[in-house]
This record gives sequence, C-alpha cells and structure tokens, in this order.
Amino acid sequence: MIQPVLKDIVITGNPNIHGKLEFTETEDIGDDFYLSGTACIGTKDGDGADCFDFGIITPKALERELGGGVDIISGSSYFIVNRLDFEMITRKIEQILLKHQRETWEEVANSLAPYFRWEYTGSVRLNSEEELLEMIRRHQEESLD
Repeated sequence: MIQPVLKDIVITGNPNIHGKLEFTETEDIGDDFYLSGTACIGTKDGDGADCFDFGIITPKALERELGGGVDIISGSSYFIVNRLDFEMITRKIEQILLKHQRETWEEVANSLAPYFRWEYTGSVRLNSEEELLEMIRRHQEESLD
C-alpha cells in the first residue's frame, strides 16, 4: 500500500492586497483573504512529489465573493479558515493523507480529488511508444476531417 506524505506546502496570494506574493509561515494578514495553496505530496521513501492545489478562504472573503454577484461557489478543493495558520493547515492536510492509502499512486491521487486539484487530472497516460504513435495518428486523422 502507498501512503502519501506531505513534502512541502506553498501558499501564494495577491501582493497588492497583502504586500507579498508567497507566504512561508503563519502571518497575521487579517480575516478577509483568499489565497492559493499547493501541497507537494509524495511517498515517504520517494524523492519526488506531485502538486495538489487548493484554495484557502476566510468566511468574510467568501461572503464578499457571494455578495459580488456570484450565486454559488463550489466547495471542492477549499479550506475555509479564520486566519492564516501554517501549522493548522499542515496538520489538516496530514490528517487527510493518513486516510488515503491506496494500492497505486494514481489511486491515491484520485482519492484526494475532494480536497485538491491534482496537477495531472485529465491528462493522458501513455504506457508505450506505440500508444504515443497511435495517439498522434488519430489526432492527424481527426484534423483532416
């Protein structure tokens, strides 16, 4: 079984609002923000990691978004927080990962879909050179039609 682990976390925002683009530690930026996060998730013994994106939004920012003419916001891949707290966000992601042990890495990544947007979602996996050549051939035929 493959157990996913959090290797790193990157949180970015709007430098016009908070004066900086990347946050690397807990910081008091108030209670009205919407930030983007990336969880770099891999395996305990592996060196690499895949990127899993998510949003971090406060109730005040969520209310502002809804008041701006937006009637609905999908709740998938968001963490709703009262403050920017790296330790709290890290702990929550680690708790999620403990529950998503699977047989293959692709199964792990797909099981995390309610919480994150995996960088490879919707991509095509080719297992051989023949599959690549077949895909190119089909694409060429479709473009001629």
